[in-house]
Amino acid sequence: MSTENISPFSGRTSVEQVEEGNELAPKFDENGVIPCITQHVETREILMFAFMSPEALQLTIKTRQAHYWSRSRKKLWKKGETSGMTQEVQRILIDDDQDCVIIEVTLTSPDAGGEEASCHVGYRSCFYREIAGRNEESPSLRFIESEKAFDPDAVYGDTPNPTQL
Repeated sequence: MSTENISPFSGRTSVEQVEEGNELAPKFDENGVIPCITQHVETREILMFAFMSPEALQLTIKTRQAHYWSRSRKKLWKKGETSGMTQEVQRILIDDDQDCVIIEVTLTSPDAGGEEASCHVGYRSCFYREIAGRNEESPSLRFIESEKAFDPDAVYGDTPNPTQL
Protein backbone atom coordinates (compact mmCIF):
# COMPACT_ATOMS: atom_id res chain seq x y z
CA MET A 1 0.00 0.00 0.00
CA SER A 2 1.39 3.41 -0.96
CA THR A 3 1.99 6.02 1.73
CA GLU A 4 0.74 8.63 -0.75
CA ASN A 5 -2.89 7.50 -0.38
CA ILE A 6 -3.12 7.53 3.40
CA SER A 7 -2.30 10.75 5.23
CA PRO A 8 -1.45 10.58 8.92
CA PHE A 9 -1.93 14.34 9.15
CA SER A 10 -4.99 16.07 10.55
CA GLY A 11 -7.06 18.45 8.48
CA ARG A 12 -6.70 22.13 9.36
CA THR A 13 -9.97 23.12 11.01
CA SER A 14 -9.23 26.24 13.08
CA VAL A 15 -6.47 28.67 14.01
CA GLU A 16 -6.68 27.41 17.58
CA GLN A 17 -6.23 23.80 16.46
CA VAL A 18 -3.23 24.71 14.27
CA GLU A 19 -1.51 27.07 16.74
CA GLU A 20 -2.41 25.61 20.14
CA GLY A 21 -3.53 22.04 19.49
CA ASN A 22 -1.79 18.68 19.70
CA GLU A 23 -2.64 17.57 16.15
CA LEU A 24 -0.07 17.58 13.36
CA ALA A 25 -1.79 19.52 10.56
CA PRO A 26 1.03 20.76 8.30
CA LYS A 27 0.32 23.33 5.60
CA PHE A 28 1.90 22.32 2.30
CA ASP A 29 2.20 25.09 -0.31
CA GLU A 30 0.60 25.23 -3.77
CA ASN A 31 3.35 22.89 -5.03
CA GLY A 32 2.57 20.33 -2.33
CA VAL A 33 5.72 20.90 -0.28
CA ILE A 34 6.73 22.34 3.07
CA PRO A 35 10.11 24.05 3.72
CA CYS A 36 12.55 22.17 5.94
CA ILE A 37 15.65 23.48 7.68
CA THR A 38 18.13 20.78 8.68
CA GLN A 39 20.28 21.51 11.73
CA HIS A 40 23.04 19.50 13.43
CA VAL A 41 21.67 18.44 16.83
CA GLU A 42 24.97 18.91 18.69
CA THR A 43 26.69 21.87 17.02
CA ARG A 44 23.44 23.70 16.12
CA GLU A 45 24.88 24.60 12.69
CA ILE A 46 22.43 24.89 9.81
CA LEU A 47 23.35 22.11 7.40
CA MET A 48 20.86 22.52 4.60
CA PHE A 49 17.48 23.74 3.42
CA ALA A 50 15.15 21.59 1.37
CA PHE A 51 11.48 20.84 0.82
CA MET A 52 9.38 17.92 1.99
CA SER A 53 6.32 16.49 0.31
CA PRO A 54 3.68 14.86 2.54
CA GLU A 55 5.28 11.48 1.81
CA ALA A 56 8.79 12.79 2.67
CA LEU A 57 7.56 14.19 5.98
CA GLN A 58 5.67 11.00 6.77
CA LEU A 59 8.73 8.82 5.99
CA THR A 60 11.01 11.10 8.01
CA ILE A 61 8.71 10.79 11.03
CA LYS A 62 8.31 7.02 10.62
CA THR A 63 11.91 6.00 9.85
CA ARG A 64 13.83 8.78 11.64
CA GLN A 65 15.90 9.09 8.44
CA ALA A 66 15.71 12.41 6.56
CA HIS A 67 13.64 12.28 3.36
CA TYR A 68 13.05 15.24 1.07
CA TRP A 69 11.32 16.19 -2.18
CA SER A 70 13.76 17.09 -4.94
CA ARG A 71 12.28 19.89 -7.01
CA SER A 72 14.99 19.57 -9.68
CA ARG A 73 14.59 15.78 -10.05
CA LYS A 74 10.87 15.86 -9.21
CA LYS A 75 11.10 12.85 -6.91
CA LEU A 76 11.29 11.73 -3.33
CA TRP A 77 14.82 11.15 -2.05
CA LYS A 78 16.30 9.75 1.11
CA LYS A 79 19.34 11.76 2.15
CA GLY A 80 22.35 9.51 1.68
CA GLU A 81 20.83 7.08 -0.82
CA THR A 82 23.68 7.84 -3.26
CA SER A 83 26.44 9.23 -1.03
CA GLY A 84 26.00 7.21 2.14
CA MET A 85 25.78 10.51 4.07
CA THR A 86 22.56 9.81 5.93
CA GLN A 87 20.89 12.14 8.37
CA GLU A 88 19.66 10.40 11.52
CA VAL A 89 16.73 12.46 12.82
CA GLN A 90 16.88 13.22 16.53
CA ARG A 91 14.03 15.73 16.77
CA ILE A 92 11.45 17.32 14.48
CA LEU A 93 10.09 20.80 15.18
CA ILE A 94 7.21 22.57 13.46
CA ASP A 95 6.52 26.29 13.60
CA ASP A 96 3.45 28.02 15.04
CA ASP A 97 1.28 27.90 11.93
CA GLN A 98 2.66 24.51 10.86
CA ASP A 99 4.07 25.62 7.51
CA CYS A 100 7.78 25.04 8.15
CA VAL A 101 9.75 22.27 9.87
CA ILE A 102 13.20 21.99 11.38
CA ILE A 103 14.81 18.62 11.71
CA GLU A 104 17.71 18.14 14.09
CA VAL A 105 20.06 15.42 12.88
CA THR A 106 23.32 13.60 13.36
CA LEU A 107 25.38 12.82 10.28
CA THR A 108 27.27 9.88 8.88
CA SER A 109 30.44 10.05 6.78
CA PRO A 110 30.29 9.43 3.02
CA ASP A 111 30.84 5.87 1.77
CA ALA A 112 33.91 6.97 -0.22
CA GLY A 113 35.69 8.37 2.85
CA GLY A 114 35.97 11.81 4.33
CA GLU A 115 34.31 13.52 7.25
CA GLU A 116 30.60 13.70 8.02
CA ALA A 117 28.85 16.27 5.88
CA SER A 118 25.57 17.26 4.26
CA CYS A 119 26.43 19.25 1.14
CA HIS A 120 26.77 17.62 -2.29
CA VAL A 121 29.52 20.16 -3.12
CA GLY A 122 31.75 18.55 -0.47
CA TYR A 123 31.42 21.00 2.41
CA ARG A 124 30.02 20.04 5.82
CA SER A 125 27.13 22.51 5.51
CA CYS A 126 25.33 23.76 2.41
CA PHE A 127 25.76 27.23 3.96
CA TYR A 128 29.53 27.38 3.46
CA ARG A 129 29.65 31.02 2.26
CA GLU A 130 28.49 34.33 3.66
CA ILE A 131 27.51 37.46 1.79
CA ALA A 132 30.31 39.96 2.35
CA GLY A 133 30.29 43.73 2.13
CA ARG A 134 27.70 46.24 3.21
CA ASN A 135 27.57 49.29 1.01
CA GLU A 136 28.76 47.63 -2.16
CA GLU A 137 26.71 47.66 -5.34
CA SER A 138 27.67 44.04 -6.02
CA PRO A 139 28.10 42.11 -2.77
CA SER A 140 30.54 39.24 -2.91
CA LEU A 141 30.67 35.85 -1.26
CA ARG A 142 33.24 34.81 1.34
CA PHE A 143 33.93 31.19 2.22
CA ILE A 144 33.40 30.39 5.90
CA GLU A 145 34.39 26.73 5.49
CA SER A 146 37.98 26.51 4.34
CA GLU A 147 38.17 22.85 3.39
CA LYS A 148 35.82 20.30 1.92
CA ALA A 149 34.80 17.41 4.16
CA PHE A 150 34.90 14.93 1.27
CA ASP A 151 35.65 14.67 -2.45
CA PRO A 152 32.34 14.93 -4.35
CA ASP A 153 33.77 13.19 -7.45
CA ALA A 154 34.76 10.16 -5.36
CA VAL A 155 31.36 10.04 -3.68
CA TYR A 156 28.99 10.80 -6.57
CA GLY A 157 30.97 9.69 -9.62
CA ASP A 158 28.77 10.08 -12.72
CA THR A 159 25.61 11.04 -10.81
CA PRO A 160 24.27 14.30 -12.31
CA ASN A 161 24.74 17.44 -10.22
CA PRO A 162 21.35 18.53 -8.80
CA THR A 163 22.16 22.27 -9.08
CA GLN A 164 20.07 23.91 -11.80
CA LEU A 165 21.08 27.13 -13.61
